[in-house]
Parts: sequence; C-alpha cells; structure tokens
Amino acid sequence: MTNPPLSKPVLLLLLTALLTSACSTGNGTKTGDKATQLAADKRIAIIRADANTTYESLAAEYLGQAAMASVIQRYNPGLDISPGSYVLVPLENLNPSAVYSDGYQQVPVLCYHQFTDEPANPNRMVVAAGDFAEQMAHLKHNGYQVVPLSAVSSFLKGDAPLPDKSVVLTVDDGYASFLTVAYPILRRYNFPITLFVYPEFIGGGLGLSWEQLKMLEQDPLVDIQSHSRTHASLSPDPEGENPQAYRARIREEVVSTDAILQRKLGRKARHFAYPYGDSSSQAIAVLQENQYDLALTVNSGGNATFAFPYLLRRTMVYGDIGMDLFQRHLEVFYEIGDGD
Repeated sequence: MTNPPLSKPVLLLLLTALLTSACSTGNGTKTGDKATQLAADKRIAIIRADANTTYESLAAEYLGQAAMASVIQRYNPGLDISPGSYVLVPLENLNPSAVYSDGYQQVPVLCYHQFTDEPANPNRMVVAAGDFAEQMAHLKHNGYQVVPLSAVSSFLKGDAPLPDKSVVLTVDDGYASFLTVAYPILRRYNFPITLFVYPEFIGGGLGLSWEQLKMLEQDPLVDIQSHSRTHASLSPDPEGENPQAYRARIREEVVSTDAILQRKLGRKARHFAYPYGDSSSQAIAVLQENQYDLALTVNSGGNATFAFPYLLRRTMVYGDIGMDLFQRHLEVFYEIGDGD
C-alpha cells in the first residue's frame, strides 16, 4: 500500500529532529550506539535506532504491542532498520480512514460453526481438526495478526489503526466441539476468538453447557457474544407479519438474550451475529437502542473503515474448502486498479 504524504507539521518535526541529531555532539554518544528519541509531539516520535532496534521493539514500546509493527513500517517505506537509522513512529492514528492512493485496508472476519476430530464430515458446516489446525498455522506463519472483534469497532471509528494483515475469528451457535477441538488449537497460537451463542442451544445435546461457557469466559482470548435467543431469522416473515408483532419479536430475540447472558455470565453482549445473516432496518434500530457496537452478517468479504457497523461482512468457512480457497478468504487490502 502507498501511504498519503506526510503533513507539513510532521515534516517540520522530522527536519527539526534530524538537525538536532546532527548538532548533538560532545555528549560522548556516537550515532548508532544507543536508541534515542530525538523529537516527539502528540502525533509522532522520531527515533534514532541502535543495534537492537526493530519495528517490533518500537511497536511494543510506543504502541503497546509488537503486533503493531506493520503500522510503523507504513511510515518508513523501504527502511531496513540498522544502527543510526531514523525511524518515524506514529503515536496517533495518522490515517484514520485507512485509505491509500492505491486502495484501502479491509479486515476479513471468518465464521466457523462446528468441528470434528474425524478426518472429514459430510456436513459442510463441520470443519475437521486437521484442517482447522492447518488454517491457523497458515495465519501464524504468514504474518497475519488475529485481532479481537472489539478492535474492529475502534478501526471503524478511526480511533486506532490495525496491523496490515488483521483477521478476526468467530464461531457461531455454541457447539461443544468448539471446546474439545478448536479451543486447544486457538490456545496454541494465542489467537482471540468471538463465540456467538444463542441460549436455547446451550445445555442441549450438541451444545456447550453454561458451566463450560463460564469457564471459557474466564479466558481473555474468548469473547462470548449474542446470536439471538432462538436462532430465528430476524427478517420479516415473508408470508406477512404485523409490524408491531415483528418489532416485539426482534426485541425478544435481542433483549431477552441480554438478560440471560447477564444472569448466567454476568455480562451484557456488545456484538451481535444475525442468524442466517438476516437483518432489517427494524432489527438494526433495536440493536442501536440496546447499545450494541457491531452486528455481523454472513455476506462474504472484508470490512473497510467505511463499512456500516451493523451490517459487517463475514465469510463462512466450510469443511470442504481447500487451502487455496481459504487463502482467498484473507483479502486484507482492496487494490484500486486502473479500471476501477
């Protein structure tokens, strides 16, 4: 991606830092012997690198986590850090739109349902443990950063940037196979996950128990959110539905689920996954009234900063896809070509 040009104030700060560095002699410290912050304001810092400086070390120190290294790299194109290098570190989100001259960043959200220890399953909604492990290994070893769904909310608002290759993982319904098959693999890679559950499924034959959900809730990697109460479609009944009755039905699916999660887990949901991906303007209004931040469909594709927070795209991952198709689900940058 190509970054927007730096503003005049930022360029002035950079120039000042370089001049200050050039004039700083006599303190016995040679350029490259020690990483030094040469200048900073609330937006950026200018660092002179030492032998131990990397994008990851700067991201950990200034942005709070090494995973944000690519955010710093955006503002130092082509720079291979070495002792004495001057590095610009953004302290604020300098490009809240995440739009560039050649395209825009987008965040794919992947959606799983059920898992199995068997090599395969005729049900497309069931993903084999070996395939899931291979997919997670691909993310880990190819530079993808699995981020929590809550980070997408900040991204959409322009409050905080995301690493270049950010991906979100979600699992719907609350099958017990999440705990026995997928969870150990996610823990192996320290990947966060959002688990969308609907209360009428929990405690059933194939579902997790409330005790298991309470245990999972204690893990900072697991975020339990709402998938409605009964998993009924939230679109109006195609055979006709009284508007008042329809709105009451939506409120029951949303508000009653909040009450159950509050009672069982001690927390209110902030994010919502539409059953079957079905939504409506009335459903969105109820979610907004109840202070939901995000709602997700199952329309495939990535999410740019200008995506509507209550109709986010999410790509289903089926059990019969190969790695080639899985990789195509990971489109993190939409490139604008000459014909666009």
